[in-house]
Amino acid sequence: MNIKDFISSERLATFGGHTDTEERAIALHNHTLQLGSSLMSMIALFELSLRNSANLQLINTFEDQDWLLPSHTSIPLKRTEENSVKGAVRHARKAAYAKLSHQEKLRLDATAFPDGIPPAVTYDQKVKRRQAQMNVSHGQVISQTTFYFWKRLFSSDYNATLWKTSLKKVFPNKRIKRPDVARALEVVYSTRNRVAHHEPVYGDRLEEAVANLSFLRDSLGANNGQEETSFKKLSRVQYLRLRMDQEAFLEAWRTLT
Repeated sequence: MNIKDFISSERLATFGGHTDTEERAIALHNHTLQLGSSLMSMIALFELSLRNSANLQLINTFEDQDWLLPSHTSIPLKRTEENSVKGAVRHARKAAYAKLSHQEKLRLDATAFPDGIPPAVTYDQKVKRRQAQMNVSHGQVISQTTFYFWKRLFSSDYNATLWKTSLKKVFPNKRIKRPDVARALEVVYSTRNRVAHHEPVYGDRLEEAVANLSFLRDSLGANNGQEETSFKKLSRVQYLRLRMDQEAFLEAWRTLT
């Protein structure tokens, strides 16, 4: 196999349209992967910080430490987000179940099948019933929630119920408006998905991604006129690396195209 076969002709064609040789197209492809790594690192740190900041604000506002757990209805979620939480609970239980020993898994049958295991039950059905018996913590569920779930909480659907009552405090600067945050989150979410699937981010899409990440980084937890925030300190290395790789990519683009 040659190098092109490892990347695929279809994928390489994206870069071939901007270069005059296959060698340059391959080099440009590899530069986008390096840039994508820095983008993902910065986005991951922001996503983690956003969900924990939002979670703390919601807990303080609605006075429910376990609002993501089953039977808790303190947070007025829409059907889509309710289903997302149910999915996160299932994933949390699955992850907790995977850590059990074989004997611990077998002991769950007593509560999963109090009348005994029916002969027709398949192995997959047995596992699902066992997992349903797992007690998971609020923190375990949070770790299974998606970026999509958290960005949805900043949408117009939650303007009155969550933004004005609670989530505005995640972005406390009075000049920051919910639509600005929602638009920036949408751009970052889209960028994250592209990078996760090894899709290139360049040109206007790259400029937009970095601009919106910078806006969110500057705004998360920032009060009026505050220049240095805790999140900016936390993300300093990741942000500098991103800007450095962005400059390196732009230089490579100018050289190779």
